[in-house]
Amino acid sequence: MGRTKTRIAPGLAKRLAAGVIRDEVERITDAVAKEAKDRAPDTKRWVTTNGPDARPSHRHANGQTIPATVPYQLPKMEYIRKAGDDNRQKAQGPGGWVLRTAVDLADRPRDPQLPIHQRINCGCQSVIVPGVIAAATRALPTRVRGSKVSATVEVVFPRIAEAEFGTNDTPGSHFLSLSGSLVMARRR
Repeated sequence: MGRTKTRIAPGLAKRLAAGVIRDEVERITDAVAKEAKDRAPDTKRWVTTNGPDARPSHRHANGQTIPATVPYQLPKMEYIRKAGDDNRQKAQGPGGWVLRTAVDLADRPRDPQLPIHQRINCGCQSVIVPGVIAAATRALPTRVRGSKVSATVEVVFPRIAEAEFGTNDTPGSHFLSLSGSLVMARRR
């Protein structure tokens, strides 16, 4: 009767366990990504319809596509009087509307929250575009480092953090965190 001995490489058990866990983490991550896609908010797009006659802030906002749960950002406008209209403005030249770096927030064109010069006679539209955020949601490859396994579901989209977590003015939709919670609750 013969006898054989072998040595197991150090850390092999941990690596084998990490491989088994990796498969499970990948299944969970894929489920979270699918749930997040199903729960992702729609987007909305500002469409300026007056062309060159639109006010400067609305031309600037044209095409702005953001999560439907957050407000549009329109540059604040200030009217500068023509040169000579008063002593403060002598160096300003011909006068007219000037865009500022601060913003006015609007849920939609003609939003009552906007200053009157931003909303009166506005012909702009807000168009709902479904599925854009869902298409930007993906599960990244699972990573194994030693005996640790990690995975990430990401959404790359303008102002998505505001949509997820909210701001001082708007509540967050928490679609990503809710997706993770729901998937894990189903596994119990």
